[in-house]
Amino acid sequence: MEQWTQDEAIAFECARECITDLMGIQSGLLCEEENKPNPDQASIDKYKAELSRLVRERTALTVTNQTEIARVRSEYGAMVRAWRASHKAMVQ
Repeated sequence: MEQWTQDEAIAFECARECITDLMGIQSGLLCEEENKPNPDQASIDKYKAELSRLVRERTALTVTNQTEIARVRSEYGAMVRAWRASHKAMVQ
């Protein structure tokens, strides 16, 4: 049985949450596109493909792969923060 530290477990959960946040963003974009009077099929396909890729990536992520966890937290965390910042005015 593999062992990991509490810090490793927290980092793993944070990385999974980053991926989950991106999945939520993609789902929202997909829903918006699908509900347009004239939805763009290429955009719909792009959002669905990205959702599928994110699901596979989240499933493949393991608590012991600290390099990948660090990458996800850094790269995707920045993407989520940027998206939230650009949409903050819409939420308030």
